[in-house]
Amino acid sequence: MEHPIAVLVSREGLGDALLKLPLLRAIARGFPGRPIWWLAAYQTAMAGVLREFLPAEVEEVREYLGFDKPRSQAARRLGELRPFSLVFDTRSGVAGVWSAWRHLSYDAFYCSLPGYLLSSRRPRGRLLRPRHIGERAFSLAEAAFGAAADGGGRLECSSEAAALALALLPGEPAPGPIYIGLAPGSRQTHKNWPAERFLELASSLRLAGLMPVFLIGPKERQRAAELRQADSEAILVEFMRAGEGIAGLDAAIAVLARLSVVVANDSGLGHLAGAAGRPVVSLFGPTDPRRWAPIAPRHRWVRAQQFGGESMALIEPAAVLAAVRELLAEPPTGLDAPR
Repeated sequence: MEHPIAVLVSREGLGDALLKLPLLRAIARGFPGRPIWWLAAYQTAMAGVLREFLPAEVEEVREYLGFDKPRSQAARRLGELRPFSLVFDTRSGVAGVWSAWRHLSYDAFYCSLPGYLLSSRRPRGRLLRPRHIGERAFSLAEAAFGAAADGGGRLECSSEAAALALALLPGEPAPGPIYIGLAPGSRQTHKNWPAERFLELASSLRLAGLMPVFLIGPKERQRAAELRQADSEAILVEFMRAGEGIAGLDAAIAVLARLSVVVANDSGLGHLAGAAGRPVVSLFGPTDPRRWAPIAPRHRWVRAQQFGGESMALIEPAAVLAAVRELLAEPPTGLDAPR
């Protein structure tokens, strides 16, 4: 029996895990039938509902394995793990990666330290690792294959969730309403575009004949009343609202599928929109889109630095509207075609 393939991660929220989906898909397609284990030093979103959308890709998820530090305990914990055929270590810390390289049992080891140090092989034609975190992880699959890899795909919702989303946002994809998702939240307030800016954008979208939809997550529910008070025409959707027998993430993917474009802060929802195959306009200030932009079939980002600083309040609604218009004018790709 062949040993499983291991993917090592440190600490993952939803956005972090979604950035590694192309790597996971490429491994699963390149080594069909081989079991893949997702191993996290701390917590990982892959251990939750996300795994239910990847039944053919991930056989086992283990978290809180504690192989990052302290070094003496990390060595022991790594040594206690079973042998693997291939190891893909997505972490960036030299000490942690070296410890896995030294103490795990494997046939080949791939990592993206600078210069691909310790990796069994570099990606063909590449000396420097990509800056973008998702592209960096994906490059490990290219290293393993010695050629291009296929990491394409999108998350699909259930038919029950699709029916729920259609009831919330009625109309066919075309020629029905053109819904534009507005995601005003994130886990870190300093990464959020101010609510009044989203409201200005919503007004401009309606003047352009588009239908703005505010996507309200579990942590933004208290803001729903404020948004409705400020904009009596606002359409508000609790995008993680589940129906009977429908998981929250399933419902969220279904709602996103009804949207022509999603405008989001640097947040898990922006990454989820891209993973669900939606075009995304990402808003960045204190974080760098060259590292953290979502992986989406079509994408634009607008940075506060374009307007003189890193405060999110500097981003002008007109620039965001222009990015939305650009994406709407482009022909869809295979991944973001209407469903």
